[in-house]
Amino acid sequence: MHHLTTLNLPTPPAREDARRSLLAQVGAFLANGGQIERVPHTERAPIVPTSWNTNISRNKRARREYQQQRLELAEHIADLALVQTDLGPIHRTPYEIYQVLKAQGIRLNTVIVEQIAAQYGIELRDDGRCRA
Repeated sequence: MHHLTTLNLPTPPAREDARRSLLAQVGAFLANGGQIERVPHTERAPIVPTSWNTNISRNKRARREYQQQRLELAEHIADLALVQTDLGPIHRTPYEIYQVLKAQGIRLNTVIVEQIAAQYGIELRDDGRCRA
């Protein structure tokens, strides 16, 4: 409770003094020819949706579209994840997949690539952490 006692909060008598001072200033303003215009209504700006992940919507259709896009990305990542060589198949790292997707115009980061791979059971090679 100590932190509450150290605040310099206005007391009711101090607020009353501030009210009287404000009324005196308004009276002086009006006496010197000032006018107060009363606005009949107030407008508020539209509420902007704030979410850390704006891709997901509460709309069922939008959620389905998001899931469909995510599935298509997963299929594309699965195709890129395995490279056939003369020595046999090699799995790519999330960073290598990120670079290929970036070259194709798909903007993802390595964290999202890892999340999609984990969600859909896509095996990726782990050569330490190289984030993009």
